Amino acid sequence: MLDKKYIGFLKELKSLKSSASNLLKSDSGEEFENIKCHEIIGYLKVEIENALHEMELLSKTTLEGKLVLNSQGRFNLDTAQELYFTCGSPIELLIDGEWYRGRVESDGDDYYFYNYESENQTLEEGMKARIRVDRG
Repeated sequence: MLDKKYIGFLKELKSLKSSASNLLKSDSGEEFENIKCHEIIGYLKVEIENALHEMELLSKTTLEGKLVLNSQGRFNLDTAQELYFTCGSPIELLIDGEWYRGRVESDGDDYYFYNYESENQTLEEGMKARIRVDRG
């Protein structure tokens, strides 16, 4: 769960994104300096949107459990058996005591963890995993 300081910063980023959007709606003018500032703000707005997306994802509640293979040959969490994983499903996997973000993929025979931050890993029953869900 995100600390209050990060939640506060998330709110500030949303406000900054709004300010950047409003500024970008206006004409930059013809002066070189203004045109360049307009371009920089456009670039920053994209980066702010990316940061907001990542931080909003990290602020979601996690469901944690161990991977089990269901009767249809798909993995799900033992704590949320109604939610099974297919190719592209986002999950986080605990590897050597550290959480990694990625997604489920298949090589045609087995499912594996496509790791966004490190090496891919074949999925096996009993691995500790979690997913992020909207609060409810």
